[in-house]
Formats: sequence, C-alpha cells, structure tokens
Amino acid sequence: MDKMSFLKSKNMLTFLAIFILIVLSGFKFVTENEVLGLKHPESAFLYKGYLYVSNIGSSPVSQNLDGFITKLDKYGNILEYKFIDGLKAPKGIFPYKDKLYIADLDRVCVVDLVNRKKECVNVKGSEFLNDIYVLNGDAYVTDTATNCIYKIDRNLGVNKFYCSNDNGFSPNGIWFSKKLNAFIVVSFNRPVVNEIDLNGNLMKSFYLKGLTGFDGLIVRKDKVYISDYRTGEIIETDLTFKKYTIIKEFNTPVADFYLNKSALYAPLLEANKLFVGKAQ
Repeated sequence: MDKMSFLKSKNMLTFLAIFILIVLSGFKFVTENEVLGLKHPESAFLYKGYLYVSNIGSSPVSQNLDGFITKLDKYGNILEYKFIDGLKAPKGIFPYKDKLYIADLDRVCVVDLVNRKKECVNVKGSEFLNDIYVLNGDAYVTDTATNCIYKIDRNLGVNKFYCSNDNGFSPNGIWFSKKLNAFIVVSFNRPVVNEIDLNGNLMKSFYLKGLTGFDGLIVRKDKVYISDYRTGEIIETDLTFKKYTIIKEFNTPVADFYLNKSALYAPLLEANKLFVGKAQ
C-alpha cells in the first residue's frame, strides 16, 4: 500500500470512529434525558407519538390560571411549551379519541388536540381533583382532599362514583384493569391499593409494607406500576399485590408517570423537570 492510500484508509477509519462515537453519544442522550424548565410537572402521557405533560404552575391549589400543558416529542424535545394554557392547576391527564381530559383542581377540562377547543365542567363539591381515567367515553377523576371519585359522562354530566368516610383513603392514581374488570385506585396518604368495581363498590384493599403513599399508577396486562411520591420510587407488582420490586429510584418526589415497553416518562414535580429514559 502506498503512503497516499494508507492515509486515506487511516482517515476513513478515523471518520468511522468519530461517527460511531457521535451515534452512540446521541443514542445515550435520546434514551436518557431530563427536560428542564417545567413548572411543577405532575402528569405525563404519550399519545400518537407525542408526549403531553401537565404543569401545575405556581401552586397546586391556585385559581390564577397559570397552569398549562406542554407538548413534546417522544424523546423529550419540547415542541410547544404552552400547548394548552389558561388552566388552574392541572394534574392528571388522559387522552381519548383525539381529546385530552384534564383534572384541573375543581373542574374537568376536555381539549380537542387538533383545534385546541377547550370545554370545562365544574365538579361541585370537589377540592383537589388529581388523577383521571377515561373508559368508554366516561371520565373517572379522583379527589384526594374529599376522599371521593367522580364520574363525568360523555355529555359532561357529573355524579359521585365512590366516596369513603375513611380520611386515609385519599384517592390519587386511578387505572382500569380489564382482567379485574375494576378500577385500581391508590391512596396518597398511605401505601394502600384499592379495587373498586364498575358499580362504585370497594372490593378489596391491599397494604404494601415498606412504602409511604402513592401517586401515579399504570397497568400493563398483569403488571402494575406505582410511584411512591415521597420516596421517589417506582415499583412493579402484579394484580395480587403480595410483593413488589423497586425498578427506579429518583430521590425526589415522582408524580403521575407514563411507562411503555421502551421508555419511562416521570414528572419530578418538586425538581421542575421530567425524566425520559428506561425504567431499569
């Protein structure tokens, strides 16, 4: 090989090495990222390739309409910081048929994700609407302060679905399990998981020893994932709730996260940022 060919080969190898390094570095950045500059992010949900994150704003009980929803791509790049604004203190969100249902302090807002038209309904008697789940067009929203779950039908009619006289009930995260044919509702003030049937009857409650109190909840087939707000841990359990495994530790409060096969999106509420990466 002559000197010129050797130099060309060497340059090509150097180029390939740099290219591979850039690709690997980029891959790491994409698969584990922190989105900074959010305003008390509470809930995250991936829908049709876009990530939506609720920002409470200045206070979780504020009426000053400084809450908003941020729209990002699935890698955590912000596409529109205030995609939906004019909200009180938005917490749980749930997309359904191209509409975003939002638990907004003492009302539920439904926003068309295409034209952004917003319609809100006041939930009389509520004080701290927290998480929301939409089943067959009906929204079920937890009120942590009043120990109630409300049902908002597709015509925005409001009714109480379930209320408890137990102040420790403090319902937060809610998800529907097809296998149980019931809602799973976690308590904020203590590490308890509750099963509530479609008629609004409490079926079972489970105490998970060693934890403090729950926030976010998501069900994937027979697996249940729950965030312990105070410890910043996310656990994996099953529908028997007999044992659990800690799959992620943040050491800062983690709220209403979203999890699929490839990624975890975890709002770190008090740190004002969103984690984007792998669960384990």
